[in-house]
Amino acid sequence: DLTDEEAFRLADVENRDREDISDFERARDYAAALEQYYGGRQKGMAERLEVSEGWLSRYLTLARLPEVVVAAYPSIRDIKELHARILKPLLADPKLATSIFSVAAELAEMQAAARNGRGAAIDAAQVLAKLKAAAAGPKRVKPAGQVFKGPAETAGITLKKHGAKLTLEFSAKLSEAALRSAFEEFMAHRKEGTAG
Repeated sequence: DLTDEEAFRLADVENRDREDISDFERARDYAAALEQYYGGRQKGMAERLEVSEGWLSRYLTLARLPEVVVAAYPSIRDIKELHARILKPLLADPKLATSIFSVAAELAEMQAAARNGRGAAIDAAQVLAKLKAAAAGPKRVKPAGQVFKGPAETAGITLKKHGAKLTLEFSAKLSEAALRSAFEEFMAHRKEGTAG
C-alpha cells in the first residue's frame, strides 16, 4: 500500500519521460504537491523527488506565472520552463510587469479569437518575444542633432552631444562665409547657456 505522497513520487518518475505531459502541466502538479504533501517545504520536496532544489524551483516558477501571461500562449502545452525563467526577473519589476500584462492581455484576446476560427494563433516564440519587447519599451530614436545656420544659409553646422562632449559636423563643401556664419550662431547660442 502506497501513501498519497509515495504514489505522487512514483507517478512523477514515470511522467518525467512522457512527452504528452507539458512543462506547464508538470509544474502545476509540483505546485499542488508542494502544499499537499510537503507543507510548502521546497527543499524537503526536492530531496524526496531526488532532484536539485534549483531544478524544482524553476518548475514552481513556471506554475506561478500569472494567468494573463498563461492565456497569451496558444496552449498551455506551448509554455516552457525556459519562458518562465526569462520572464521572472521582468515580472519582478512592477513597472515592467504592467507593460507585460497589457501586451499579454492583447495576445490572450488574439489567441482566444484564433481558437474560435478568427485569425491565426501566435506561436510561443513570438509570444515570448512580444512579452520581452513590452518590458524593453519603445525603441529610442537618437535625435539627429541641432543645426546652426547663418541667416541666409541653407546648410550649416550640426551639433551632436555625446555625454559631456559636443561634436560639430559640417560638409567639406560648406563655404568659409557659411561656416563662419553658422559658427557665430552656435557661439551666440552657447553664450545663452542652452547649448551646454
